[in-house]
Amino acid sequence: MSNLSKGRVGFIKTAAVLTAVSTVLSLSGVLSLTAFAVVPSDYGLTEGDVISAAGSSDPDVYIVNELGYKRLFLNPVIFGFYGHLGGFAAVKNVSATTRDAFPTSGLFRVDGTQKVYGVESTGEDTGILHWVNTSGAQAVADDPNFFKKVFVINQTEFNWYSLGSEYTSVNQVPSYARVPGATPTPVAGSVSVSIASGNPSAATITTNAQGVEMLRVRLSGTGTINQMVFKRQGAGAVADFDNVYVYEGARRLTSGKTFSSATGEVTFINLNVAVSGSKDLSLVGDFSATAGNVDYVALNSMTLASGTVSGLPVSGNNVTISGATSGRLDVAKVGSIPNPNVGQKQALVSEFKLTANTEAALVKRITMLQGGTVKPADTVNWKLKTGTSEWMGSIDASGYVVFDMSSGHSIAKGGEAIFYVYADVNGKAAEDINLYFENATDILAIGDQYGFGMNTASGTTNQGIDALDAASEAFDVTLQGGVLTIAFNGPSAGNIGTNTADSVLLRYSMTAATNIEVRKTKLVLCHDPAGDGSFANAADTDSGWSDITDIKVTDEDSGVTVLGPADGSAFTVSNAATTCEDSVTGAERVFTDVIDLAAGKTYNFKVTGDVNTANTDGNGLALAAADAVQLFLDNYTAGGSVSTADVTVMKYSGTNTAVADADIVPQADIGGGIQTLQAASLTLGLSSSVTSQTLVRGTTGKTAVGLAFQAGNASALKVTDVVLTGYYRDATSGAFTLGCVSTECVSGLVSSVSIYEVESGTVLSTSPSSNQLSNTTGTVTFNSLNWTIPAGATKTLGVKVNLGSNSLADTDYVSFDINATGDVTALDSSSKTVNAGNADPNGSTSPTVSVTVANAGTMTTAVAPGTPSDHAVYWGQTGDNIGTWRFAAANEGFYIEKLNFQEATAAVRQPLVTDNVKTVYVQYKNKAGTTLTSSSTFNSVASVAFGFTGDNRPYVPKDGSLDVSMLADFKDKAEGATTASQSASFFDIDFIGQSGGGDSTFRAVGEGSGTILNGSDTGITDRNQTTQVRPYRVFPEFALVAPTATKLSTVDPVMTFTITAKGLPTSNLFFDNQAVGSGSLRFEVVASGVGTNSVAFTVRDGTDNSILDTGTITNATLTSPAASLSIDFTSKDLEIAGGSSKTLKIYLDAVTNFNTPINTTAGVGSDYFQLVLRDENDGTNSLVSWVDNSANSTNDNDTTYDGTTGFANGFFRLLPLSGYQFLP
Repeated sequence: MSNLSKGRVGFIKTAAVLTAVSTVLSLSGVLSLTAFAVVPSDYGLTEGDVISAAGSSDPDVYIVNELGYKRLFLNPVIFGFYGHLGGFAAVKNVSATTRDAFPTSGLFRVDGTQKVYGVESTGEDTGILHWVNTSGAQAVADDPNFFKKVFVINQTEFNWYSLGSEYTSVNQVPSYARVPGATPTPVAGSVSVSIASGNPSAATITTNAQGVEMLRVRLSGTGTINQMVFKRQGAGAVADFDNVYVYEGARRLTSGKTFSSATGEVTFINLNVAVSGSKDLSLVGDFSATAGNVDYVALNSMTLASGTVSGLPVSGNNVTISGATSGRLDVAKVGSIPNPNVGQKQALVSEFKLTANTEAALVKRITMLQGGTVKPADTVNWKLKTGTSEWMGSIDASGYVVFDMSSGHSIAKGGEAIFYVYADVNGKAAEDINLYFENATDILAIGDQYGFGMNTASGTTNQGIDALDAASEAFDVTLQGGVLTIAFNGPSAGNIGTNTADSVLLRYSMTAATNIEVRKTKLVLCHDPAGDGSFANAADTDSGWSDITDIKVTDEDSGVTVLGPADGSAFTVSNAATTCEDSVTGAERVFTDVIDLAAGKTYNFKVTGDVNTANTDGNGLALAAADAVQLFLDNYTAGGSVSTADVTVMKYSGTNTAVADADIVPQADIGGGIQTLQAASLTLGLSSSVTSQTLVRGTTGKTAVGLAFQAGNASALKVTDVVLTGYYRDATSGAFTLGCVSTECVSGLVSSVSIYEVESGTVLSTSPSSNQLSNTTGTVTFNSLNWTIPAGATKTLGVKVNLGSNSLADTDYVSFDINATGDVTALDSSSKTVNAGNADPNGSTSPTVSVTVANAGTMTTAVAPGTPSDHAVYWGQTGDNIGTWRFAAANEGFYIEKLNFQEATAAVRQPLVTDNVKTVYVQYKNKAGTTLTSSSTFNSVASVAFGFTGDNRPYVPKDGSLDVSMLADFKDKAEGATTASQSASFFDIDFIGQSGGGDSTFRAVGEGSGTILNGSDTGITDRNQTTQVRPYRVFPEFALVAPTATKLSTVDPVMTFTITAKGLPTSNLFFDNQAVGSGSLRFEVVASGVGTNSVAFTVRDGTDNSILDTGTITNATLTSPAASLSIDFTSKDLEIAGGSSKTLKIYLDAVTNFNTPINTTAGVGSDYFQLVLRDENDGTNSLVSWVDNSANSTNDNDTTYDGTTGFANGFFRLLPLSGYQFLP
């Protein structure tokens, strides 16, 4: 039975467990074997037959299973991994009809494992695997035939693929297309559109945020998407966006486009996105926005190649632009890169540096374009590395290399990180790889200060991606090779055990431009007796080497041995002193096995041997621990003792022509890294990942200590048994005692113990074989473990405890350790027992890491640092943040069950709340980390209460904090909204704690102890909000327009600015010409002048150039801070509809007073002139006065406030507005 389709046995095995969720399926339950739609015998085939419809438009090779499905061999190399199938000669030629009767499956699992992967074809011969991380029950619910489609593959094929991000649904596994990106044959389909579960919530972003996901949609059904039309909406502008893109996960599907200034729409055509089941697509934007603007995006239409679309339109949530600016991330090309050989594994193909400016960066996604001539299909196994971190990548048919960095890589503020890009490269000699960044969005780095994508825009030298955004700026890595190219592929210098099997001594590849027969191959062994770097001459060439046996060369792709095996005792010829280091002789053997190399194919070989320093034949060279060995593939050219041109060594297939020396690259020996022999060992240590902590009774699932297990370089270890010792202390200081203090034992504090691997989270055991924590033995024993620690690696054993819930008389202490070297048992690669080399890594009775067990935790309250500043709102505005509070917990987590807030000031402020706030929400996170929202309304005294239950309760983590934000929807005119018409017309909402009467207004429950905290408890303090909110029907927002000139003149305006009416479309913003108090803007003049005449000015409408006002600058002839320019709109009313903008221009009628150049004789500096609109009260009138709710005619006097006290400053977020400083 073939390994590719193990039939019903493999099928049932696959059905047992699909993923780590461990969903068990039964034949009578979730999994039912229904009659097959088609079976191989219907077409004269049997299970495991390999088929191809040669001569058709699809000549690919497939294998069929007995359940009616086939799988594709994506690349000829993969077919070679299964030599037992008989090669291409065994492929059965069938008709296209027969081939198509078996649906193609892209679901695989590795033999002996249970995880199921879906393959995504990224090129005609390339693909990546995605783990289908879903439960078995859900998989069958999504596709009842799911388990019939799973094919078993071997580990070699699995290693051939790159790994992509996880799929969370079977429906995400794409249908196979022979050439991804090619226009598919239109098939009538039906696709429904909905908002995806991961669609981003409303957010406030920086003005230059990059890579912001605006909308994520779920496409369900079957069809091919050709076109999508999105529209920008909201109280913002199309100019807020630099570019927008369509993404699928981390992969960018389109180039950047801009919204139309006429329609607000952007259209993406020729998408060719296939949907079969469900697929999520996102619209992502790069911003260059105006503070205060609000944008959201709607998907208005979508077109299929053939078929219908339903569910449109759908809209994303609001994105509000703050006044803050994200930091910048700069890219620089660094280092130097050697040109790799054809077939080289993990060749360095790019190197660049990222520098974080202004704020720290978390790099989450990198996309580079391969602009060279090497075809994407000729590169695999892409990797991105920096420091000890590594990420897998993939390349698509268009040459885009994508690295989805998951949790990301952090770069400190002002810091930098160098990234290295590697790939396995095939292709042809002289072809090149040229990697660069095509768009700013191709690097997504989240800033730590604001939480949005940092600026990487190009256009300024050495800023953003500017230094590496073109092929001419990238490394041009050119493949080297001749008729035969040999490439070194490892291993690097390392360590091997003193008793191992199939240790890898050399990896290399061979790529031939034409068919070649390799008829002789020489391998050379070199010896460094003490591992000190000094190699010695071959001491014994009569009996060879005794302690290395079974030396052979294996084709890694097919698993076939092509040379050997031969024992070290057969290496009996002394090699000339030209191969081994230090010019010493080595021991060599010539293999005469013939290796056939097919033109254009890269063969990957490894040389392995078994090492055993305990061999006792006594005749050959004996090895010992600390010795070092190195193996060489001897030069095939004239420099080697087996050399061309000689037809007995290497010739062109089917000829008697030897391969010339000049046609072989390189013409040199190729050696593996020096390998040092070491005995297997295990060293215990204390991990820094876990520190001492305070927990309350009843707390569960907490790690008490992390114990580091380090395997020596010689061998991986399998830990089978661990004995932990518990220690107890009931005093605040002093030594701990093993097991018990008098009658009080560890078991009185700890109800259960389990162990897990900290790095992966894998549970090792939850059921101890023995638990003696209730007596003075004080041990808990875990047997029959299967925990592997790779050679040279360190893994951490996490000791997880559940604490008992019994009330404590006082605070107690507990710790865990490994008390003796024999308390750990492990097996090396030869199944020999290895015990720990040391004990008590946690200090025994004087532990470094311990747990303090307390009765209950505590909480405190505060106004959150991120609470919004004072601001104005308009009638009908929604989702405005009117305050944020921070709740902190110590020693245990807390669930909040009651919250109460109120505007405490009865006069003016309470009516302002009840008249204007329609609905109020609190936004918070539960324990699962999900952001939730709960709504309510203020009562007649401006008080509002919230209650929470179950999983919807706000959760304050242990020794952490939770921010609770209050959002408000405001009433419109029809709902009775009122205007802030006095200087004291604002409200600020307070959290009610200790003043609220205990449990009636606040209640929180301790997660472990169950302790209830209410308003009367210590720490639950009233917190008066510092955010003052002023409601208006409409209010002005100001923005500066860049000057048209930099020299002061009467021709160009001294200031150009826009006024946007922030309000609903049903409102109008008025600047009344009948009264200064209801329509004026008073600018401060920051200037120096020597003239004696008053200076007149004119204000014009930027649209029609009509005059809005004229006047004279007050105190213009004085160098005085009191100089001002007042616009009173005396010529006509200015009226701006809600949501619209007007542009105003201010001109000086004369400039001589401010136009004196530098007077060097008198020592007088140059004159200057600048206008500034500030946000403050001058004691009589506000510097900004307007009418927000006029019902009068143009000639009437509208007053928007009572009295003459003006307004308080600080409510206009974009003020002060500082104009350009003009010089003569």
